[in-house]
Amino acid sequence: MMKGKIQSKHRKEYLAKRKQVVGVSLILIAITAILSIFSLSVNSFDVTFEESIQAIINRINGIEPQTYIEKMIDYVVIEVDMPRAIGAIAIGTTLAVTGSVMQSVTHNPLAEPYTIGISSAALFGVTVSIALGFSIIPGLEKDSATAANAFLFALLPAMVIVLITTFKRLTPNMIVLVGIGMMYVFSAFTTLIKFNTDEESLQEIYIWSLGTLSKLEWGDILPLVVIAIVMIIAFTILAKKINILTAGDNISQSLGVNPVRLRIVSFTLVSLGVAICVCYSGTIGFVGLVAPHITRLFTGNNNRLLIPLSAMAGTLLILIGDIIVRMLPGGLPAGVITALLGSPLFLYFLYKQRTTKNF
Repeated sequence: MMKGKIQSKHRKEYLAKRKQVVGVSLILIAITAILSIFSLSVNSFDVTFEESIQAIINRINGIEPQTYIEKMIDYVVIEVDMPRAIGAIAIGTTLAVTGSVMQSVTHNPLAEPYTIGISSAALFGVTVSIALGFSIIPGLEKDSATAANAFLFALLPAMVIVLITTFKRLTPNMIVLVGIGMMYVFSAFTTLIKFNTDEESLQEIYIWSLGTLSKLEWGDILPLVVIAIVMIIAFTILAKKINILTAGDNISQSLGVNPVRLRIVSFTLVSLGVAICVCYSGTIGFVGLVAPHITRLFTGNNNRLLIPLSAMAGTLLILIGDIIVRMLPGGLPAGVITALLGSPLFLYFLYKQRTTKNF
């Protein structure tokens, strides 16, 4: 009797929480849509909000621009700003979802997608490509070689962790420490190469390390959108098992969840998703760390609600950061703004979550 009452109480709490999450989700979707359209009119070319909307409507209806100004507006909105906005949504989604998963499977609120050394390994691949002209895949042009190096090197830390975990059971803390160790190794090699590199190459490496959306083109959008969808679907399916994993490895095993196998699958998916993002945008920091903490204020630690809502929070962070970047002179990388926004937000929500016991 008592057990039934407790289950009923938990179910009511879950349904109430889910109702709240649905309401917040609808608000975030509306804000994201508005900001996405607004971002199409924020650029160095003087395009108004109404003109950007009209350019999209004309393209949908197959109406060709006639005057020089109309052609310029059409090019800027459709060919430059739209892939940048869609890319921001996809990258924000992937980083936020993978961040929430990393924090759950490692039992570490400070974990993020780059914790296991992905960003340092990717930066090393980029540095090797730009400074030394070396490409893992021969015959590629410079930009393609840089992206390929970033992607392939970004997968190395995950492969090492998966191999070690396969033969020796690692605790969540050990996994994080292994990742940090690899991060320092790749950082050291990157520094050695940069020490004898010319200024132009150093600047290119530096901008890439901060993360930018300015180079995104339509050809880059499909893999970014596909991996974002894959991340949401895959981790939503795994959310129930991840919830069980947060209770501890012993309890997970008693409930039929293999913690080692689940971590291997999670790390593999996280690495794949983040590797695809960093090879197009560089390492945009703080999104994967901050977005899940913002979301936990509404969802708690329930990954079935946390993962989809984190995706929206991550999207908003990158969109807002990119809009601010476009408004400022000098062409700042988006990663700078997300770090400036993310640092105080993280401290604030860290305090809020500790007081509300959401860790």
